[in-house]
Amino acid sequence: MKTTLLSILVLTLISCDASTKEFIGSSWKVTELKTNGTLVKVTNDVVLTVKSKTDFSLQLDANSCFGTYTIKGKNKIKLNDIGCTEMCCDSDFSRAVVNALYKVSKINQTKDKVILSSGIVEITFVKVNTSSKSKLSEAQIRQAEETTTLVVSPNLNTQNTSNSIPKGSYIELYKSPCKGNCEEFYMKFYEDGTVYYTGKFNAQVQGNHTVKLAASKSKSLFKDFEESNFMSHQDKYDDEKIMDLQNTYLTYKGKKIQIRYKYNAPKELKALLEKVEAQAIEALHKLKQN
Repeated sequence: MKTTLLSILVLTLISCDASTKEFIGSSWKVTELKTNGTLVKVTNDVVLTVKSKTDFSLQLDANSCFGTYTIKGKNKIKLNDIGCTEMCCDSDFSRAVVNALYKVSKINQTKDKVILSSGIVEITFVKVNTSSKSKLSEAQIRQAEETTTLVVSPNLNTQNTSNSIPKGSYIELYKSPCKGNCEEFYMKFYEDGTVYYTGKFNAQVQGNHTVKLAASKSKSLFKDFEESNFMSHQDKYDDEKIMDLQNTYLTYKGKKIQIRYKYNAPKELKALLEKVEAQAIEALHKLKQN
């Protein structure tokens, strides 16, 4: 539903102009929002980018939306292939913009300003000057790439690790960066309760660390993996229509499974992932206390 709203914004903007050339490749930022005549405080940027005659994206403070569009006549629009990331981490203002778009029915446009409105909402956009756009850092480029590209985890055994790192089987959890605030990290879980952690892009805990969890929990986790059909599951569970989700990789005995959209994963695999993530949360809690 929210993806439709975001698409309406792009399509309305483009359909109002006799020529779409001015919009293609340009970005528009929300500067004012009114609902029922009351101003809503702007707390963060919400930026629309018209990428081509058929494609657009919209950047909230944490998540992104992408889609395609077609225009019929002056104001008629059709939405296609829309996908958005989950909005669990976006601000109240971003949510308010999305909610307001449900009610938009009119447009008033000048060269550098667009107002979308109805009887109860009004959203004002100004064109973003391309000269003011900051260049993507190397980390940002890598972050965007790793949301859709398979990431090969490094050989952690070759890094400078503590002598306390045990040998033998392990369960590895990798969380990729995303276009929002996702933390990138690796964790290796060993049967004796040892957890080896590497914090990378945007991680609250940076660098290489070890922490010890209860051996009984670790043994129980390894037993669950042994008794499961982990080796028989597909290598990837995804939904390409949903953009910019954090990639999760689960590895056991050389078998690596990418889980970008866990709702498409089998119930058994989701249960295993949830147990690993629960131990990861416990390990991170201990690391933050150190």
